[in-house]
Amino acid sequence: MLLSLITSLVGLAVGSPLVSRVTQPPTFDNVTIFTPPSNWSNQWTTYARTVLLEQDGEANNTLLASWSFQPPGRTYAPIYQSKDGGLSWSERSKVYFSAADTADSIILQVFLYEIPQTIGAYPAGTVLLAANAVPVNHSSTNIELHASHDKGQSFEYVSTVAVGGGPNTTDGATPVWEPMILLHQGELGVFYSDQRDPKHGQKLAHQTSTDLVSWGAVVNDAAEANYTLRPGMTSITQMGNGKYIFSYELAYAPEDPVNAPYAIHYRIADNPFEFDTAEELLLKATDGTIASAGPQTIWTPAGGPNGTIVTSDSTNSEFFINRAYGDPSAWVKVASGKGVGYTRDLRVMPDTEGTVILVTNGGMYNRNQTIVSCGEWVVPSA
Repeated sequence: MLLSLITSLVGLAVGSPLVSRVTQPPTFDNVTIFTPPSNWSNQWTTYARTVLLEQDGEANNTLLASWSFQPPGRTYAPIYQSKDGGLSWSERSKVYFSAADTADSIILQVFLYEIPQTIGAYPAGTVLLAANAVPVNHSSTNIELHASHDKGQSFEYVSTVAVGGGPNTTDGATPVWEPMILLHQGELGVFYSDQRDPKHGQKLAHQTSTDLVSWGAVVNDAAEANYTLRPGMTSITQMGNGKYIFSYELAYAPEDPVNAPYAIHYRIADNPFEFDTAEELLLKATDGTIASAGPQTIWTPAGGPNGTIVTSDSTNSEFFINRAYGDPSAWVKVASGKGVGYTRDLRVMPDTEGTVILVTNGGMYNRNQTIVSCGEWVVPSA
């Protein structure tokens, strides 16, 4: 989090279908999804997330997108839709949150996810939206979960996963931040940044559920022995070898405090609910660049025999790729052709054999005027 304001998870697990097309159409760039109207007093956008609807027989490459902003009047999270793979977008719905249901409240750090199997009363194809709802008096942070049974046309409140103190990145404050969703072996995990533990200025943790209503105990994912180190902004994806890679920023990291004060670290594990004991590794490219702040990490089968891990940070315009299942000596910084953005969203597009990534940029954090935009990027060959 540039101390916080949580991968996109792409569901490209072993055996996930990617249909090849004989002729790949030209990629596109600089598509505007949303620009704040000129009469809005708040002109900022940030922290965009997308989901590709793949369950329940969708065949038209429908995408949903959301982001954080502050519209006039009653606060909501926007849901926009594209039915042509990201070339054009239109508003689909507005999602209102229980803890941020008035003007001047705020909904931060949205995350979209489509469940691939039935969980409790929610069938495969249900679209989930998690976000951090902050009331107008900033008295609390609330990770709420909402569900859509009609592909994003409407949402209902499901449950509140975690509640913390007001938004404050000072050590000793108790907020929660940055939810991310992942299903594993019939359990849905909501991962988030957690400042409530007095042993840590901030840690990364998760809670799981089998019905989306009741949630288990808080389980640590990255809790540093040094109290002042602050891991944040969880991003998890499954690689082609079946293992999971978990990337996060580490505020006040010692490796390069000038150029990479939020150095990205990562861990690899067989089970995404068991990262706490996995080795912590530094994401450092072969040219010496350390990725820093707000990571988003995906894996695609394209680019080489082991596929390619692609990580976007919030400091560099370039991407960091790894064709060796996360070997720390194999990270390479490559041109993206995209502008730098705060936690740029990455999405492997269908019908491309994994070669095309949709990059969605919600705008840089703490800027007065930003837009939400997207464009495609082609994974380089080995």
